[in-house]
Amino acid sequence: MTDVNETTAPWRVYLYGAGSIAWRHGVAAESLGHDVQLFAADPSRNAREALLAKFPKATVYEDAEAMLASSAGQQRDIVVIAVPPCLHHAATLLAFQSNRHVLCEKPLATSEIEMAEMLAAADSSGRIFGECSFRYLGNGALDRARQLIETGGIGSVYHARFINRQPRSRAGIEYQPSSKWFLDKKKSGGGTIFDWGVYDLTMFFDVLRPVAATVNNAWLATPTTGADPSEPPISVETHAGATLTLTLEDGTVVPFDWERASGFHGDPQVALNVDGTTGALTWEWVPTFDYKDQVDEAKEGFKLVHYADVDGKVDAREEKFPAFGWEDANQRPLLSFVDLIEGRESLALSRSRLEFNFGVVSAIYKCAAEGKPVHVQLK
Repeated sequence: MTDVNETTAPWRVYLYGAGSIAWRHGVAAESLGHDVQLFAADPSRNAREALLAKFPKATVYEDAEAMLASSAGQQRDIVVIAVPPCLHHAATLLAFQSNRHVLCEKPLATSEIEMAEMLAAADSSGRIFGECSFRYLGNGALDRARQLIETGGIGSVYHARFINRQPRSRAGIEYQPSSKWFLDKKKSGGGTIFDWGVYDLTMFFDVLRPVAATVNNAWLATPTTGADPSEPPISVETHAGATLTLTLEDGTVVPFDWERASGFHGDPQVALNVDGTTGALTWEWVPTFDYKDQVDEAKEGFKLVHYADVDGKVDAREEKFPAFGWEDANQRPLLSFVDLIEGRESLALSRSRLEFNFGVVSAIYKCAAEGKPVHVQLK
């Protein structure tokens, strides 16, 4: 679809929701140029006033439908869906009906049925659809890891592992405690899998580039703690894991062990490994939560370690890549989505990868519920 003056018109960014994550997209929008136009809609007066305090030039609405009906959609219009996951489906359909591109926060949807209808709406509108699980890409360590794997730098890959066990880091309790909707499955769609698992898989799949995945086993748990709120009762998982079999582009079949915890009783652990017949890899991929460490990390860069055998002994070869902070990561989805719309090289996921990644996330939930393997194929 081509619009008149599509390359000279100002970008217009419509924030569907005015909470904390919307603010990050607002900051990204401001970096698009001095003439960018920012709009936001939220039924909460406090949310609207807080957003206006940060972005005085923004135009705010109480009703999102009124915001989208305020003018005709243009090629340089983007609606950012920044509301709880239970609202993503309806908000996305409404945004596409307004003839605008749509960037949806993660998780993309609460079911594959919703995702299919959202993609169909994108097709009908002729506009572009994106989501935000790729915000931690753009890390040179990932590109280097992929290069080493593709060029045989670690031999044939035979195993991969990702573990991140944090005893107390639950959304809605230990962080963003005011956002209790994270704890309600009807609103959030799920727990730690939707909150962080989508990032884990997007990052790992960016390196390994699987064309198929089978979730062989999966489990979910919600250990109780003395900090649990009585209202709402926690109805999402805070500890989850799965064993998968990934088929790579060259036909290699790789067992993949994944585990993520935001609330459980045990020791914290973080492990990321890709094991090959002649070497192995591990790398850093997100900023640290500790401010001092984050400053040091920004100076030193993200680390990748390439393990290899030298004369019968393990040799660890360390490389450093430019680091980024949380704010950089939070601004990346909108800026990369603009690149995608403009036809430039972009970190935004392709449609096939977007569907595949969400399909694997959904397969983990389905396998845990039904106790049967679930297969997902890249289209």
